[in-house]
Amino acid sequence: MSEVKTKKRWNVLDIAVIVLLLFALIGLWQRQNLQNLFTTDEVLERYTVTFEIRKVRSTTIDRLEKGEMLYVEQDGEHLALGTLSEQLSVAAATVYLQDRDGNTVKAVYPQDDHEYLLDASGVLHCEGVEHDGSFLLGGKTYLAVNQAVLAKSETADVEIRITGIEKVK
Repeated sequence: MSEVKTKKRWNVLDIAVIVLLLFALIGLWQRQNLQNLFTTDEVLERYTVTFEIRKVRSTTIDRLEKGEMLYVEQDGEHLALGTLSEQLSVAAATVYLQDRDGNTVKAVYPQDDHEYLLDASGVLHCEGVEHDGSFLLGGKTYLAVNQAVLAKSETADVEIRITGIEKVK
């Protein structure tokens, strides 16, 4: 038997597949570079995020102290939301209702010696970037005024409503 040796030839389809694979690899590499651009410390700036908490138990508020770190959970990860820059300002939880005559009436939640409901407000020190008028916490997580966020600490979980986001000057 005689062996017939064939020479391997490259056709246009082989070259096109190789070029597409090369572009895909370059695209993945560039995507990683862009992600790193928004997560580096040089780009992140300091912001204050003001927030409010409505109708939460007094025992929960007692666990949130100045200097405590709050986190948000995203895709199973705990991401730093920010550090409480001051002790929370608190007041008795209040609801405004209308009576039978259409008048607005202020209703305060009952309080006892052990536990009662409070409304609170506070300030967080955060790091993030502003991009096209949006704030990205840590360069990744979108936050906006009037957004409700589940914030977690070592001792308590609370839903906060963001009331303001300002860059530290």
